[in-house]
Amino acid sequence: MFPAILTLLIFNCTDKVSVTKQEPDNVNGFFADAGSFKINDYEGRKNVIKVNGANTRWAIVMYSLSKYAGKEITIQFSADVKRTGSAGNLNWQVNNAPYYPSVTYTENAAQGVWHKMRGRLLVTPTNANPYLYLTNWENDAKKTVYYIAEPVITIIEGDIANPDLTLKPLKSVYEKDFLIGNITDGTYLSGKHFDLLKHHYNAVTLTSTYPFVLAPEKDAYRWETADQQIDLMRRNNIYVHGHCLVWHELAPKWMTTGTRAEVEKNLNEYIAAVLAHFKGKIKSWDVVNEAFRDGLSAADAAGDWKKCLRNSKNGWTQNPWYNKLGADYVELAFRAARAADPDITLYYNDYGLEDLNKAEAVRKMIKDINDRYKKETGGERNLIEGVGSQSHLYEFKNFDINKARSSLEKLISLGIEVAVSELDLSVTSYERGNGKDTVMSEADAAEQAKCYAELFKLYKEYSKYIKRVTMWGMDDGTSWISVGNPCLFDWKLNAKKAFYAVSEPDLPVK
Repeated sequence: MFPAILTLLIFNCTDKVSVTKQEPDNVNGFFADAGSFKINDYEGRKNVIKVNGANTRWAIVMYSLSKYAGKEITIQFSADVKRTGSAGNLNWQVNNAPYYPSVTYTENAAQGVWHKMRGRLLVTPTNANPYLYLTNWENDAKKTVYYIAEPVITIIEGDIANPDLTLKPLKSVYEKDFLIGNITDGTYLSGKHFDLLKHHYNAVTLTSTYPFVLAPEKDAYRWETADQQIDLMRRNNIYVHGHCLVWHELAPKWMTTGTRAEVEKNLNEYIAAVLAHFKGKIKSWDVVNEAFRDGLSAADAAGDWKKCLRNSKNGWTQNPWYNKLGADYVELAFRAARAADPDITLYYNDYGLEDLNKAEAVRKMIKDINDRYKKETGGERNLIEGVGSQSHLYEFKNFDINKARSSLEKLISLGIEVAVSELDLSVTSYERGNGKDTVMSEADAAEQAKCYAELFKLYKEYSKYIKRVTMWGMDDGTSWISVGNPCLFDWKLNAKKAFYAVSEPDLPVK
């Protein structure tokens, strides 16, 4: 899924933030480029900045952080934002190269609707001219008008997070069972977030290796961020899992442009380049990510797995790989990865495998490809050697441990490695965006903890088949589905009931 994509999309932005201060539009210290202006009363909201996207580059509205350069600060921010002319993403972030961390993010913000945006971020501004700004990176931004109402920022010097590093590390709790992992979001790689990561986790999933991050343009690879992260993990004895080589979402256009032969050549060359660069440093990879569509029926699952793949013909998200290569793209990607590096473990990764129809389609795909590969090679080694069940679980009051068990058993039956690859457990239904967490009720916190305990008891039961259990986010404030408070720690990095349930799943939840 999309945990750290939001930040990483901007990691490699080369455009500078263009700043021309316009005093008339200044609202609470926020200002915009030329052509914007302040409205004192608009749709019942006071102090609104109106910005025409045609007059901006990457930054729409800015707030200078120059006096905090080099200082550790906690940013607390809120604003109402509306856009007209197009729908699209809204992302408030800090220009802190090589990372551009988000304070708050709203995905696919509908036009003509006010969106409450609030968030918090711990950051040390290192840029020579640091700003908090609303970014403008969509292709249709030039026809968009933005309204930013009453932006308010509070800055506290110092790190107000206070993780308890005397708690028994989760990696020690499960050292005889499986690796315990998290993601490598740039937010987590410094300060107290990194202290907490090192304390509890012995595996990370690398999100700085998305194709649109490594190779936004043909033959123009950008290795620096991933290399820095991998070196940091290796120095701290943390296992690195690569994510991901082929994914339908946000694949750089150059990869899927041209004839079938040209696209297949792009696929092979990209995978070969990436695996050669990281050889010996990343031991396992998600080769193909999220190839199957949702809502499969029992009849779909019983039929040809190739007809279950997502593509534009069946109404699902555009899949440019399928459009050019058909269902063969899945196997082609795995064969390219095996040829490029025979020493790594190759994974297929997907979400929603608690749906047994989708799990069955995935199982059939892996078995079909592996059986043909072994027959062709005359050996016993599988081509697809691992399967990752993301396990993003929503509205946990509807949680069914029996479905989780049945799905796990179906995947284990393949005789390959299994990973719980992107685990989080949300109070609410699916909604992307960080910085949206609220105070959990005691009842919700206890119910969430019980669900986590049930899951980890299940994982321990099948631990000889499970390679790793990876959480998809450190804390509720920075989670990609923050509104659902899905993580083991709150935004100040305090352990929640869910943490204690994972730490001691056999004990009653208090």
